[in-house]
Amino acid sequence: MLSCAKSDNSFQSEEIVEEEFIQDYSCVNYDDLMNPQTTDRDDLLQYWNKFVDDVKCTSGGPDFAERTKFLKIFFEYTDITQTISGITPNHLAYSSFVGYCNDERVNIGVLYDGWSDLNLIQRLWVMYHEFGHDVFKYEHSTDPADIMYPSSTRSDIDLNDFIRAKDRMFKRSFPGIRYISCPQTD
Repeated sequence: MLSCAKSDNSFQSEEIVEEEFIQDYSCVNYDDLMNPQTTDRDDLLQYWNKFVDDVKCTSGGPDFAERTKFLKIFFEYTDITQTISGITPNHLAYSSFVGYCNDERVNIGVLYDGWSDLNLIQRLWVMYHEFGHDVFKYEHSTDPADIMYPSSTRSDIDLNDFIRAKDRMFKRSFPGIRYISCPQTD
């Protein structure tokens, strides 16, 4: 960057150094989800497909696409009466008993109003969080650096934060790990 000083007609030079972002290793590529020309960011199935591929290559399986016989990932919409009354859902996304207590089902709802305000990393974080409930049967974590922390839409996370957190989740190596208790079936 060059600047001109009018008082003595001399040029001064300033060097601006940009810090290079070095991405942590991940066996899946997230670039395809980041390209708005080729990706519909509202296609929730692509997040499931990325998760399935990620689990297989990061931790060696299992193939949740094969195991899951009933996949339901859907948007919920706030209607005008809810908005006017101030009674709106208090969650951005959720999994349910139908999903997390049945190995053949994934059942996740996402509130579109909140979803549309998120960047890609936050969307990945939210979806992997819900898959953590439905697929791994994880309860919430108390560590804000974990995907299973209940407030997963922090604006300060970057791709490396996500990669480290999802690797810990897949390897079942985050502190305070707890599992959802499902009733025994006979």
